[in-house]
Amino acid sequence: MNGYIREYQIYGHSFFATIRKSDQSFIGHCGLLSQEVQGQQEVELAYVLARPYWQNNLALEGTEALKNYGFQKLGFPRIVSLIPPDNAVSIHIAEKIGMHFERELDQWGQHFRLYAIEQPVASKA
Repeated sequence: MNGYIREYQIYGHSFFATIRKSDQSFIGHCGLLSQEVQGQQEVELAYVLARPYWQNNLALEGTEALKNYGFQKLGFPRIVSLIPPDNAVSIHIAEKIGMHFERELDQWGQHFRLYAIEQPVASKA
């Protein structure tokens, strides 16, 4: 927890606790993390939910909110997610919020698929 607090103090973003509204119980965490990916600085959208809360659209709802927060409030030009290739549910969620597959890569001794989305360009009216 101290690491997350320190990261928030340094970067202005980190993991947030995911709390179920009905009883205020802690069910996971999610956030926007500063990561170096193959020598390039990126902002990663990441989440973890406790198994009993899977398949309730909570991950989709949370990732959509984080994406919007990152673009609209923090002004990030790009957001990525590093997803293990066998995690079909997280790949589906990334695609549902508009992320597109860019490439496969090895990071931290693991193999991932990198999904990314760019800040929408404001149209001039």
